Amino acid sequence: MTDVPSDPSQEKCKQPAILGIWRLGDILHESSTTQLLLAQPADAVGSPRWDYVIKRAVEGPDHLEGSRQIMQSIAAGAVASHPNLIALLDASTTSNQPYLVMPRLEGESMQHHLESEIRKPLPVALWLIRQIAQALDSLHSTGWVHGDVKPDNCVVGPRGHVTLVDLGFASRIHTVCGHHYRGTPKYASPESLAGNLAAIPAMDIFSLGRVLWHCLTRTEPVSQFLLEPVADLVQQMVAKDPDERPAAADVVQQLLQLEIETLGRHIGPATSNNDTVTRHRAA
Repeated sequence: MTDVPSDPSQEKCKQPAILGIWRLGDILHESSTTQLLLAQPADAVGSPRWDYVIKRAVEGPDHLEGSRQIMQSIAAGAVASHPNLIALLDASTTSNQPYLVMPRLEGESMQHHLESEIRKPLPVALWLIRQIAQALDSLHSTGWVHGDVKPDNCVVGPRGHVTLVDLGFASRIHTVCGHHYRGTPKYASPESLAGNLAAIPAMDIFSLGRVLWHCLTRTEPVSQFLLEPVADLVQQMVAKDPDERPAAADVVQQLLQLEIETLGRHIGPATSNNDTVTRHRAA
């Protein structure tokens, strides 16, 4: 039986595409507006490593919206840098195909953890949320609001490190968007949904308060004595009046204090004779 020769055009389609200095791999996620793909340097021919992720707009009716999200991500990521905030490694805004490059993160979304049957100890849940607050504090200090804080946008690594991702809905503080709300209604503040206020950090705090409340429903049972201060913080964060919500830096400090109180102890300095640490009961 004679072999049928392959179609050169089909063979060409099988070759990984090149975008800028990057070779594109498998698609990780695709929405109506954007696409996430594995990537590696274009000169890494034959390498099995795909340590990077490229985000680009998809072709179609929502291409302009996807491009807008990419441009917003680039603008915010260019000025904000923090260990708990997704890093911007490379980007292009010079063509009709803007893109950005991020590190490939290990771990699962916080939403995945919330859906797990395994409940977390309360101090661990507070620690995870505190890391998101730290990312928001850094972002807010550079003049940006995230705009879509939710469990799906928080990646929890194998050792518990949390990274806040997706700056596609980010806005400069005090910017009036002039369009309908594009985030996730379940976690959005009332003023975000109403669309009658410019972007302010308090919007992100409300969303984080909703995430914290969701986490509390998935933690191991604790006494009312330990739970009440956390519930009080949630109530502050989701206050109807944005001016009554605490700033991200204050949320970080309160969560840190609550971690110590709910854990019941903290780790003191190492002893002079050995590497053992002294543990003290929290007051």
